[in-house]
Amino acid sequence: MLQADAGFDLVIAGSFLLSDAVVDVARANPATHFVLVDPLVIPSGPANLQVLVFRDDQAAFVAGALAGLVTQTGVVAGIYGPQGTGDQNNRLGFEHGARYVRPDVKTLGAYQPAHDGEPYANPAWGAAQARTFSSQQADVIFAAGGTTGQGALLAAAQAGRRCIAADIAQSTDPGVAACLLASSLKFIDHGVRLTVVDAIAGRWHAGVRTLGLADGAVGLSPLRQSLPPGQTQRLQRVITMLATGALSTGA
Repeated sequence: MLQADAGFDLVIAGSFLLSDAVVDVARANPATHFVLVDPLVIPSGPANLQVLVFRDDQAAFVAGALAGLVTQTGVVAGIYGPQGTGDQNNRLGFEHGARYVRPDVKTLGAYQPAHDGEPYANPAWGAAQARTFSSQQADVIFAAGGTTGQGALLAAAQAGRRCIAADIAQSTDPGVAACLLASSLKFIDHGVRLTVVDAIAGRWHAGVRTLGLADGAVGLSPLRQSLPPGQTQRLQRVITMLATGALSTGA
């Protein structure tokens, strides 16, 4: 059972499995501040609870823009977890980003069926879906959804496609490393650091706190394959516009 030990005035909970327990303990310990990091479902709670969420849609939009810039067939695809909020944000962000830089691009996508293996943990399904999309001419595949996505990355690499990962800074699999353009990332450590600094300074944010590109809390990993200068500059413009609010992800 989650407990708040005496003497601590800030508790960070970093697992979505703790969501209900954190809310209960926060209510029972109103003098202690609690931060729930990146839950799958955003709970409501007392004034001493902050829920830290990240703009998956912004990172995925940049990934989609990258895919739209480099595709040669004009078809890109995404493979996602079982249609949770984060999965939907990833899909909308990726597809809107691809269409932003290339309005005529064809976007394919699939959510892992809820009944088809463990959520976020069915690499065989992810691989099969990547092979299906490859046969439909998708030459850039965005793979999210935990090990489901990792299976998709490997199959994309085996099919000779380019791939973009989600939340995988690098891959130890040589095949995946060869196809990997970049990864959309959430910098959870940076987000938690911002929250701790603000709490120490007396700037407490109760409720949901959303962090994105402007906060340095999400983004795209360094590109693993070089792009022509014009494409690099256009991708950077997309990032800047999202960060300043001049561009919306549509999610």
